[in-house]
Amino acid sequence: MGALGATVAVLGASALAAGVLRAGAPTQAAEPAPTSVEPRAPIAPSGGLGRVVGSGGERERPAPDRRLTARLRAAIEAAVSEAARRGAGRSAMRVSVHVRELSGNPEVAAIDADAPLRPASNMKLVTTAAALVLLGAEATFDTRFESSAPIRAGVLEGDLVLRAGGDPLFDPDTDGAVAHLLAPVTAELARLGIRRVRGSVVLDEGHFPKPGPGPGWPPAGQHWSESCARAAGFSVNAGCLTALVEAASTGGEARVRVEPAGHGLRRRGTVLTSRPRSALDVAVEARPPAVTVRGAIPADVRSWSARFAHPDPVELFGAVLTGELAAAGVRVDHGFTRERGRPPERGLFVLRSPLSAALVPINRDSNNAVADQLFLATGQALTGRGDRAGGARATRVALERLGVESAGLVQVDGSGLSRDNRVTARQITALVEAVTERGGELARAFLDSLAVAGESGTLARRMNDAPTRGRVRAKTGWIAGTSALSGVVETLAEKRLVFSILVDYPDLPGLNTHCWKPMADELCAHLARWDG
Repeated sequence: MGALGATVAVLGASALAAGVLRAGAPTQAAEPAPTSVEPRAPIAPSGGLGRVVGSGGERERPAPDRRLTARLRAAIEAAVSEAARRGAGRSAMRVSVHVRELSGNPEVAAIDADAPLRPASNMKLVTTAAALVLLGAEATFDTRFESSAPIRAGVLEGDLVLRAGGDPLFDPDTDGAVAHLLAPVTAELARLGIRRVRGSVVLDEGHFPKPGPGPGWPPAGQHWSESCARAAGFSVNAGCLTALVEAASTGGEARVRVEPAGHGLRRRGTVLTSRPRSALDVAVEARPPAVTVRGAIPADVRSWSARFAHPDPVELFGAVLTGELAAAGVRVDHGFTRERGRPPERGLFVLRSPLSAALVPINRDSNNAVADQLFLATGQALTGRGDRAGGARATRVALERLGVESAGLVQVDGSGLSRDNRVTARQITALVEAVTERGGELARAFLDSLAVAGESGTLARRMNDAPTRGRVRAKTGWIAGTSALSGVVETLAEKRLVFSILVDYPDLPGLNTHCWKPMADELCAHLARWDG
């Protein structure tokens, strides 16, 4: 990989804890190449980019199961009829289903399976599965630290240069605190004897895009929310601020804290403690140079928190990093600056976080920004460009290596937030099967990142009864006019099916709740009873 040293950030599925930096002898960094895979790609492949075997067209293809297909069609027709009764035009509704047996029949059922439809958050399965197929279970986000300046008497006589790696630097279990994720950086600087940087911390964003809203995003009035947090070459706390409010036991002004510490914004607003059982009314917004937290919290609520988007994750990263350096006693004379195409310098060390740690935030928690960070970083690792075109190209390559047509795929983000995304049910099942079929830690990590019917995540209150409870692991998805559910079913006959259900429909109130969710649950029940 060309890395000289590394932070192995062991970010587990439930807790993302930073590991230890390892530094080697300095060498010259390689020049970036925009059209080829670089050995020092910001996401470092764990096992090369060899062809994936197991989901392509080389198997003998048994015929689809007619009885199962008939049952699925009947359930779909009942849902479409109910939606039509509620005002949706039949011609404006489309339901796509694809089902394959793991290590068996690649087409157990196919109903309009090659229709490119909006996937909503089911695009997160595409993003995570494509990254794992291409890069392997041990792949890492790599942020390189470089400087050709000499170190004299504890002073780095020049700039400290960072190369963007797309790392979200996110811990879902610490309410926005990130000091532990950056602690290996300050520890390594201490090991190198650096107590002062006479120049700047230079953030080289390379071929990652300028942070901004994606095509087909919700209206600008929603861009403050966590769901619209932006992705970039550098980020921290997945591009968000976290406000934590604690009611005062004796009334009066509540205690307010905004994480990550050192975010660089002046706090504005006051939150008062109101009478018990009154309404919770707290507004939050990040609009440089200030962050606003104001309103009222009832005395009996005690504490409340909210995540909300910072308008520029690179600025947030720079402020937080320099703040952590200052707290560790490392003075930076000229703060941080942003550049692109900085000439390569002598490598010092690499801050590294495992790709696998992003799976739960993306698939269980449906974190859009973490998914978009992975999308961009996968593009950088595969093509040398960490932009939307690079990410989409990476997914097409993954499909091609699985023997699945990429026709119809339109991927403009990794999260599914954009209404411009299109993917087919067959493409989703091919990617999910490829990861699941590999077995070992890779498959376990992927499957464990999915919600479980009747037990966890967004499926905790769905499919609570036999035969689906505990047997369906899947990712839900919804944006206005789109409903989706894709994942894996363990059948009563101890077979495993990979499925994808995509629905495109008119945006009318109640259709998802009363038609499409019940339909998807019923389809899963039929799959669970399938005996081959």
